[in-house]
Amino acid sequence: MALLDTLQQILANATNPDPKHVDQISREAPKDQLGAGVADALRSDQTPDLGDTLAGLFEKASPQDRADILNMLTEKFGAGALAGVAGGALAGHEGPSTPMVDATKAGQLTPAQVRDVAVAAEQGEPGIMDRIGNFYAEHPDLVKTLGAGALMVALARFKNNMGR
Repeated sequence: MALLDTLQQILANATNPDPKHVDQISREAPKDQLGAGVADALRSDQTPDLGDTLAGLFEKASPQDRADILNMLTEKFGAGALAGVAGGALAGHEGPSTPMVDATKAGQLTPAQVRDVAVAAEQGEPGIMDRIGNFYAEHPDLVKTLGAGALMVALARFKNNMGR
């Protein structure tokens, strides 16, 4: 089935999309367009706020994906910026020149702490939604964890972007 046909089927069955179709889209779609759709969904007033979305993503992610999420969120912070965020759990991991968060460390954080880091990132970095959209696009298994509402918004935006 062609990608556009699959996408139209998913959107037609928005309340109960076929997981196989969602998987096909997340794996076969051009990553830049899928990432843009996810970023648009994260900006939408029809979806939960960024902190709640990433807390949910973190909760459902594998240990390595959790570490990758945290590293993606913290890479643009300046030194010391996380000392007062999430109880200081990620202090010393700000910016690209500091130690990466590993899976063990990531496993010590709660979704609520990740929510706090996501809120701080959203306030401090205008491009965070695009980086998160790209992160989702590079991790196809995580696209399915967006939640039904955000997934439908992301796929609708993706479909619109395909038509341009």
